[in-house]
Amino acid sequence: MFFIGVFGVEEKQKEIGTIKNLSCKNCNKIGARLTLYKTYSFLHIFFLPVFKWNDRYYAVCSGCNSIYEISKEKAIRMEQGDEEAITYWDLRLMDFGNYDNYIKYRCKNCGKEVESQFEYCPYCGTKKD
Repeated sequence: MFFIGVFGVEEKQKEIGTIKNLSCKNCNKIGARLTLYKTYSFLHIFFLPVFKWNDRYYAVCSGCNSIYEISKEKAIRMEQGDEEAITYWDLRLMDFGNYDNYIKYRCKNCGKEVESQFEYCPYCGTKKD
């Protein structure tokens, strides 16, 4: 977060939903689900968002934690309610180094969002599972 008086720039991650009827390219685990996330940067004035940019979409496998980049067009269609917009061929596996700064996890103890590179929650000190 960056502040200049009453202005600020922040990064945010939002869970869009679960991609149904689609298996992970990496593990093909039965019952594993792919969760779609959106990350973006925004400018706010007095904590009211004014301008948003750098929209990126990712799908995370619950079975093996593989992360796939999803095209903006397909992800927007799913965000608008088209549950079959994303297909198996739309999943582009990302390198480990590329997504560390985008994906966050929620601490099981205090519930705060924590960046994935932390092994312990900086708010309460609980170890990441």
